[in-house]
Amino acid sequence: MPLSTLVLIALLLLTALPASGQQVRVAGRVVDEESEQPLPTATVIARRADGTFLRSLVTDSLGRFEFIVTRTSAVRLFAQRIGYRSAGTPVLHFDGHRFLQVEVRLHAEAVLLAPLEVIVWLDVDRSPLLDDFRFRSAHGTGLYITRRDIEARRPMYVTDMLRSVPGVQLVGGGAGTRPRIELGRGAGQGCATQIFVDGMLMTRGAAAADIRLDDVVSPGSVEGIEIYRGLSTIPPEFLNAESQCGVVAVWTRRGGAVRR
Repeated sequence: MPLSTLVLIALLLLTALPASGQQVRVAGRVVDEESEQPLPTATVIARRADGTFLRSLVTDSLGRFEFIVTRTSAVRLFAQRIGYRSAGTPVLHFDGHRFLQVEVRLHAEAVLLAPLEVIVWLDVDRSPLLDDFRFRSAHGTGLYITRRDIEARRPMYVTDMLRSVPGVQLVGGGAGTRPRIELGRGAGQGCATQIFVDGMLMTRGAAAADIRLDDVVSPGSVEGIEIYRGLSTIPPEFLNAESQCGVVAVWTRRGGAVRR
């Protein structure tokens, strides 16, 4: 049998014995094929030429092993270690000699891991209302503020997110009161902006101008905001007889907000 490419065997044969079947000392070491460093805790198994088990042992800290065999004329050695490809020698014939030295080289082998399965756990189910908001923010004609925008700004009040939006004016505020939102054609005209929270209209009739968004929601509870300054840009779900002065729709994180 030709030598395996994984195994290098060096034989040192000393002092021939006049008779066969006497004791033979088999010694050697197991090393890494690439680095040539010794491999401790490798298992070495000795079998007769017919495959009959003789014995096994574990290499020491220097990768060495040694054992005595008797009443056999040949052995075959197998070496294995975690992280390495197992290797076996050809049949080693003693031919009347009493000492055999062997070096076994093992190739490192990649350890296959179990497939990785990623599972995303959501605290609550996604809300269809938030799905609608995300669709409009991607395809609509308004101005949109997302949860990511809010977390980047870290505002004290929700209206702080609206101060930099074109066409939005914050009227009043200070001395313990919150500002009123005016936008579009109603800015400076005293026309009440329609404010929706989770699809519910918060401003209606004569008291509409007294509603303050900051008294209703806080930045930590908001998932997204929609701003529609002109009547032609307002989606049908927000249209009513008083929506000509613009619409601000706020969506809270209750009902299935998903962190991104």
